[in-house]
Amino acid sequence: MPVVCATNLSEFSVRATQAAAAIAARLREPLWLLGVLDGDHPSPEGPSSHDDAQARLLAEASRLSSPDLSVETRLLEGPPGSVLLHDEFLQRARLLLIASEGWGPVSWRRAPLYERLAQRAHVPVLVVRRNGDSLRDWALGRRRLRVLVGADDSRTSEAAVAWLHELRRVGPCDIIAASVCSPVEERERLGIHTPIHVEMLDPVVRRIEVLDPQVERVLLRELGERVGALPGEGSLELHLEPGFGRPADHLLHVAHARDVDLLVVGNHQRGGLARLWHGSVSAGVLRHAERSVACVPPTQAHVRASVPPRAVLVPIDFSEASARAISEARALVRPGGRVHLLHVRRLRATDRAWVMDQYGVVPEPPREQSLVMERLKALVPHEDGAQQVQWTMEGVTGDDVARAICQATEREGVDLVCLGTSSARGDAGYLNDSVARALVERCRRPVVVLHA
Repeated sequence: MPVVCATNLSEFSVRATQAAAAIAARLREPLWLLGVLDGDHPSPEGPSSHDDAQARLLAEASRLSSPDLSVETRLLEGPPGSVLLHDEFLQRARLLLIASEGWGPVSWRRAPLYERLAQRAHVPVLVVRRNGDSLRDWALGRRRLRVLVGADDSRTSEAAVAWLHELRRVGPCDIIAASVCSPVEERERLGIHTPIHVEMLDPVVRRIEVLDPQVERVLLRELGERVGALPGEGSLELHLEPGFGRPADHLLHVAHARDVDLLVVGNHQRGGLARLWHGSVSAGVLRHAERSVACVPPTQAHVRASVPPRAVLVPIDFSEASARAISEARALVRPGGRVHLLHVRRLRATDRAWVMDQYGVVPEPPREQSLVMERLKALVPHEDGAQQVQWTMEGVTGDDVARAICQATEREGVDLVCLGTSSARGDAGYLNDSVARALVERCRRPVVVLHA
């Protein structure tokens, strides 16, 4: 699949064409140069006529050609956004490179050309800015590339991370995987137990909190799992950026502070009102970045191999249904995996004073915790093969059982929840069908329900 570079046939596009030629040669792919002659918004530095444009395009192709690189050309005439998106060269491309400057006026009604292409193209779009020489030198083997990728739990982020494999095929990349996180929201999602006396906090600290060490450990584990193992040469650094507001601003701050050469972001490619309502991290990064940006569409997502669950969570209410769920979880998890037994103690009216200064789900009361742990240990099977699985246990207190289970799945990083529902009444049997329905609706992990 060829590498495509769109050029406005002026000095603005030189860095982009040079980088495109070096990348194509390194990938052993042809380079296709698409020259664009825009009659409605001609550039003062661009060609003055069709013949001038054709001559400039052929001269550029001749300059970039080498024994290791074949260059094909095509001259397009008309509005750049329309003619580029409908060109058959781009439909078969591996990557599109385009300079950020020289493409006509920009206004509140007219987005930059590279943003419109990133919004609609089905291939990654690499917007080359004034630091484009670093891309060329990297592809020529003269240096390593410093790359920042925005990584969260979205499908678009998965596509951006998958595209890092393609970058490392070109040359060595030192990668910083950054995740923008709200300390308050993450504490709530994970249900991390943190005693805190709000009245003793400074007013500023009440509004903006730092990451709790326990929260930070979980987020770093999740970020490492999203990125996974990257082939090729180069280092990998996981970076958490606590922040509120627009994630794009925080990614740009990290890019500036770490002096990266390239930002890689995913793109939902939403349009119209959906784009205005949900916002766009990629649009914010594309418009305001001082460095080159690669925008990856969701079609580039990496397909992972299907494997058995490595960790399964089993909610426990000490009924017969819990024993059945443990047996099912043991059969589902792969050898060397883990089964996490979770007991949720429902919050009582007498506990209100005890938990009033707690954030999130809190542990069992000290007077009951040792007893609960002993009961959980007694549920661990001892037959042949049971010891091939790691067994972990936890007891928490919460007023919403389904919510407490959801928080534990995030905190423990499990792949699956195995819930046995009970028809019994009282404390031994509170995991009923209503809890199962709430869990299926709210949990972000798959849920297996064993009905009574």
